[in-house]
Amino acid sequence: MMRFILLILLVAAVLIAFTAVLGTMQALATKATGRHEDKMPVTFRKIAYILLVILMIGVSAGWLGAG
Repeated sequence: MMRFILLILLVAAVLIAFTAVLGTMQALATKATGRHEDKMPVTFRKIAYILLVILMIGVSAGWLGAG
């Protein structure tokens, strides 16, 4: 039982370390790239968003996709 607890603690420590490294990498990447401007027209963005919502509703309702 003690080995199992130690194994769980080891896995938790590795996951915490991985999360810390990943967060640091993301913070550095954001600073390096700067702000990304979206050059897509507003009407095109709205149409794409509406189509995406319709697609998600169609798949979740079973109208689209396998079956």
